[in-house]
Amino acid sequence: MTHLSRFLRQSSILVALIVASLSSAAFGLTIDKFQDDCTLSSSSIAGSTRTGHFVSAKALGGGRSFTATKGGAGSGVSRLEVVDSTLGYTQGAHAGLGQVSWDGNSDPSTVTPNGLGGVDMSQDGGTSFRVGLQFFDFPFNSPIRLVLRVYDAARADGSKFSEITVTIDQYYDAPDVFMIEIPFTLFSVAGANTIAAPGGASFSTIATLGANGAANLRNVGAVTLTFNGMTNSKAPDVILSAFKTNGRCSAVPNADRTVFDSCSVCLDDGNANKGLDRCGSCYYGPSGASSVATRLVDDCGVCPGESHYSFSAGTKDICGTCLRGPPSYVYKDRTSTCNVAVDGCVRVEPTKQIRSFEKQLIKKADALKQRFIDDSKRFTIKGCVGDISLADTLVGNTYEIIASKGREVFRRGVLVCSNSCITVSFADEVSRLTPQFNILEREAARMAKRTKQCYRKLGVINNIVNGRDGVSGTIADVRSGLNNLIRECRRSRVCPR
Repeated sequence: MTHLSRFLRQSSILVALIVASLSSAAFGLTIDKFQDDCTLSSSSIAGSTRTGHFVSAKALGGGRSFTATKGGAGSGVSRLEVVDSTLGYTQGAHAGLGQVSWDGNSDPSTVTPNGLGGVDMSQDGGTSFRVGLQFFDFPFNSPIRLVLRVYDAARADGSKFSEITVTIDQYYDAPDVFMIEIPFTLFSVAGANTIAAPGGASFSTIATLGANGAANLRNVGAVTLTFNGMTNSKAPDVILSAFKTNGRCSAVPNADRTVFDSCSVCLDDGNANKGLDRCGSCYYGPSGASSVATRLVDDCGVCPGESHYSFSAGTKDICGTCLRGPPSYVYKDRTSTCNVAVDGCVRVEPTKQIRSFEKQLIKKADALKQRFIDDSKRFTIKGCVGDISLADTLVGNTYEIIASKGREVFRRGVLVCSNSCITVSFADEVSRLTPQFNILEREAARMAKRTKQCYRKLGVINNIVNGRDGVSGTIADVRSGLNNLIRECRRSRVCPR
């Protein structure tokens, strides 16, 4: 059993704690999540090198290549290992190197500088690389150098690159992973600098540029990470966690070199790839926010901007049949064959009871909207940090949909034929508004939670009521009221005059 394997297995409790800590860490475009375990060791012969490629869907370019070199005489080997969502490097009492490369190429013997095709490392707002330092034994006060090189895809010969060497020169073994933050700005100018280290100290860095200049981090063709132990013959051990940026998406760029779907939702978000509605609008937008609800089709399936669009009722004949609908559907104009006088039909205006149904429906929506408004005011008055404009717009649009559709449902009247009473049910049409009510419930609950969290941080006495009088109670009352309304609608009867 190697030194690194022995350490990992004897420290399973510590690893579990660290992995748990990582799960709540900040997001960021991921170069490698260090999944799909793999191992590579050099031979025991001084000067020997071994290479290997390992496929992993959770690594940039679909896999990672290892190169392990025993650079000098002494006991042991150089070894790279991915296990338990970590990357480890260890070497015996000799000089050594361990390099990991992500270049979209399965040949581990060479790095292809343009193999990734040009990945934008800042596409999700990232401004730095983040490498999680989990453990370094700093043997006999001997440092190790972590070398991060980024190639520009514009030069296939590899002459355009930026390289940052970070000297790790302190012992680290703590319950929390320390994120080594390497700003993108350091990759543009050659020279010395420093970055933050654990305990308020700093690590020294050296930036080196290629013969044809610095790499454009918006057009990355390959990335390498090297553990340089050529000046450390004290058998160093290093363990790193996930390698990523500090952007807002935690996904690994896909085959199109992006971490977003077509609606700008992060690929790792549960709302990713929900796609577009028939009108070409995203069902979901950035960070999973719902699209503007008024972009939905009208009741005849016509999109905004198309002829005959009439939000929200659509364009119908006197019999309630759509005159125009979505492409591929042809609606027959029935006004000539459905004649009110000939068929002995009359259109009955909404009764007092039916108008009360409309008031009940809008009252339920108004309760949720008002709950959102009240908490928004509390949030704003106390100067809580956060942009609530998107949620505010969403709530307003959703409320208007419920109000306009509710009026259309209950005020259009009912066609009654043959001088007989018929049972008229509005229940199904009211039920179709459930998605809009769900949006109001969700945004009201989120606003209450954000306000409560802000008050707690500010140390303000919490006057946001919990229980039946709080947002959960409001939602429960609205749901109960809607169910009662639907039951009443099912029992209603309309007769001709």
